[in-house]
Amino acid sequence: MKTPVLFIGEKLSAVTRQWLQKQHVQFIEEPFLRTEYRKPNLAFFGTMTNTRKQWVITSVYAAHWLFRFQEQIGLTPNDRLYCWSEYQAEVLNQLNLPVVISSYSHISELVENVTEQNQGDSVVFLHGDKLHNEISLAFSHHSVQFSEIEVYKNTPIEKFINGIFDAYLFFSPMSIDSFKASGNFTNPNSLVLANENSTAREAWRVLDNKVYLSPQQEELSFIQYSVERWKLENK
Repeated sequence: MKTPVLFIGEKLSAVTRQWLQKQHVQFIEEPFLRTEYRKPNLAFFGTMTNTRKQWVITSVYAAHWLFRFQEQIGLTPNDRLYCWSEYQAEVLNQLNLPVVISSYSHISELVENVTEQNQGDSVVFLHGDKLHNEISLAFSHHSVQFSEIEVYKNTPIEKFINGIFDAYLFFSPMSIDSFKASGNFTNPNSLVLANENSTAREAWRVLDNKVYLSPQQEELSFIQYSVERWKLENK
């Protein structure tokens, strides 16, 4: 079997990269999004100085923001953290606070974990400029003090990629759009793999390749699925 060359439209975590380097594959990582972090609103966070907080984080960007600004926003030893991937938890564990991990993109499980452990705590949902409306709606149905804060913005990056790849891995619809807007074309005989429904729908809409939707959205699981999927297609 030939050694496949993978195009990965994202910068991988150290854990995922280490796993991939042990496989019989070649790969490049080319993120098509630039992340801009917002400065914290100190006046707002000052109102919660003496309140125990439950921080809800559903992206690694939000996890990095929380780690970066932990002192300015008044993170305390009594606070608790809630996320839905090992990649996010890898960043959050550096804060030395309890981390509860829900199944990736499983909103009801995430909300249940928060509300069941809520004892009058302030719930703070950190998100990007593309707000997870479903999460906000789910929390609004519960009688908990709930705030949502935009902490980062993703801006598309246009870049031309040289080379022919055996598989293309995308993590968001925006990265596919930026890939195309940069004048890039996929090899029509190659696989395209998507980590979630919205990404797969965009791939089906604008690309002519065979597209597979990963049953697991968490980063490492998605990469592992993609490698195995390519092997099955190329026996």
